[in-house]
Amino acid sequence: MRLRIGLISHLIRDYNLGCSALAISNILLMDEVFEKYNIVVEYIVILAEPKDKICLEDYTSLDEYTKNSFSYRTYPRLKPILKNPFLLKKTKAFDGCDYVIDLCGGDGYTDNYGLIRLLAESLPVIVCKMKNVQCFFAPQTIGPFNSFIGKFIAQRTLRNLQTIFVRDQSSFECCEKLGLGNSTLQVIDVAFVLPFTKQRMKNGKFNVGINVSGLLYNGGYNCKNYFKLAFSYKDFISRLIETLSECDGIQIHLIPHVIDDEEGLDDDYSVCRLLNQRYDRVILPDKFNNATQAKSYISAMDLFSGARMHSTIGAVSGGVPVIPVAYSRKFNGLYDTLEYPYYIDAKAKQTVDEAIQTFMHYMNCIEELRKGIGNAQRIYNSRLENYKNKLTQIMDLH
Repeated sequence: MRLRIGLISHLIRDYNLGCSALAISNILLMDEVFEKYNIVVEYIVILAEPKDKICLEDYTSLDEYTKNSFSYRTYPRLKPILKNPFLLKKTKAFDGCDYVIDLCGGDGYTDNYGLIRLLAESLPVIVCKMKNVQCFFAPQTIGPFNSFIGKFIAQRTLRNLQTIFVRDQSSFECCEKLGLGNSTLQVIDVAFVLPFTKQRMKNGKFNVGINVSGLLYNGGYNCKNYFKLAFSYKDFISRLIETLSECDGIQIHLIPHVIDDEEGLDDDYSVCRLLNQRYDRVILPDKFNNATQAKSYISAMDLFSGARMHSTIGAVSGGVPVIPVAYSRKFNGLYDTLEYPYYIDAKAKQTVDEAIQTFMHYMNCIEELRKGIGNAQRIYNSRLENYKNKLTQIMDLH
C-alpha cells in the first residue's frame, strides 16, 4: 500500500523550537504507524508561498527525520487569494494527496492572533474540501474564539475536517460548543516523543534552568501586556533570578526556545543574553541548532521553569521536575490533562511577590514534583498510543 501524505505546518527547521518539536514528533509517530503496517509513504511538505526568496528545498527538507521520501509544494498566500479567489481552484499543491495533516503551529487555530491569522489557518482546509482531499488536524489547541466572526469562521471551516485531534480538555469542550464533538478526539501533545540525549551536569550544583520568553518579556505583540498577564513578567524574571542567586549551591541556566537570528520581538536568545550580561551567576549556553539540542540541555537540569510550553514539555519528557509559567489556556489545559498542578498561572490574580513565593514553595517540594512527572509520563504515553491507534483507524491501515 502506498500513500501520499500532505503536511501543513510541519516545519522542522522553524526558529521556534516548539513548532519544530511538534513537526519532528508528529512525523516520527506517523512513521511508527506506517512502518508497523508496511506502508510506503511519500510526504509532501505544503506551505504558503514565502514572502521572501529563500531556499525552500533546505527549509522543507525532512532529511535525518524520516526514511520516507519527501517533496514540497506551495500554495498562494491569503492576501492574493482575497483579491482573486480563483487562485484557490487553480492551485495544485494538494492534488494527489491521500490525506492532508495540519498542525496549525500547535495553537494557531484561534482568533487570539487576529482574524487574518485565523483565515490563513483555514485556507488549507477550504482547499482540501474543494479538491475532495481528506484533511484532519493533528493534536493541537483549538480556540478560544472570542468574537462572533471568529466562531463563525471556525465552525464553517472545522466541520469540513475528517477528524480533529486536540491535546487538552479545554480544546475538546471548545469543539463541542461548535457542534463538532463527534469529529473531535482528545489525545495529547505529540512533542513528548521528541528524541534527545540525556545529559548530566558535573558541577556539584543544583542546576535550575529558566526559559525566558522574549515575547512575554517584551510585552507581547503590542508591547503592552498583549496576553493580559496579572503581573509583570519582566519583573518576575528579574526577581526570580535574584531570589535564586541568593540561594547557596544553585546554578542558574538561561535556556532560550525561540531563537530568531533577526532578534525580533519573539526572540528568546537576545533577552537571555541581556540578562546574562546583567547577572553574574547565570549561564547562557550557545545557540541551539535544533529542538533536540535544546531538549538534551534541559534534560541535565535538576529543576526547570519555562513560559514556552514546549520547553516545559521537553522537561517533562526528559524526566525533569518543572514549574511552568502559564500565560494561555493551552498551558492550563495541557497540565490539567497531565494531572500536574505545579504551575504558575500568570493570568490568575496575583502579584510578582506571590508568584515568586509559589515558585519557591514548589521548588521546596521537589520530591512531590518528581512523582508528578512520573505520573504525567504515564498519562502522555497512554494517550500517544491512543493517537497512533486512531491514526490507524482513520487511514484504514489494518
